[in-house]
Amino acid sequence: MKVKKMKNAITVEVALQLAHALKQQLAQQLEIQNLDITPMHVRVIMTIHKRQHCTAQDIVNLFKRDKAQINRLIKGLIDQGLVKKTVNPNDKRSQLLTLSAQGKDVQKTLFECAGEIQEKVTFGVNTDDLDIFVKVAQQMTKNLTC
Repeated sequence: MKVKKMKNAITVEVALQLAHALKQQLAQQLEIQNLDITPMHVRVIMTIHKRQHCTAQDIVNLFKRDKAQINRLIKGLIDQGLVKKTVNPNDKRSQLLTLSAQGKDVQKTLFECAGEIQEKVTFGVNTDDLDIFVKVAQQMTKNLTC
């Protein structure tokens, strides 16, 4: 029983180390690119880019964060000219979020940075191991979010 507990602690520690290292790499890339945004802003920008109709409530639900926190993040991106709000034709009580032209340029830069980080993090990892890692990480995430 003690070995299993130790193994679980190591698994959690390794996952935390990887998450921290990835966040550091992203922060470094943001600094190198002279982008005045945080990793959470990156997640919001990428979510808006990926979703055809994106509202603040969609982001709240996806990130499982406080609505006020998400609204502050979005307001910051709007103030920087990266995101625009438009009336939601399907629900007048909400607004759709879209990337501005400047936001689209930032998103392209972020996509390039993500590619560089992915190359760096997967260097020396064969594709079969990477496929297994993705599958295991997705299952672990599912275990924690369900």
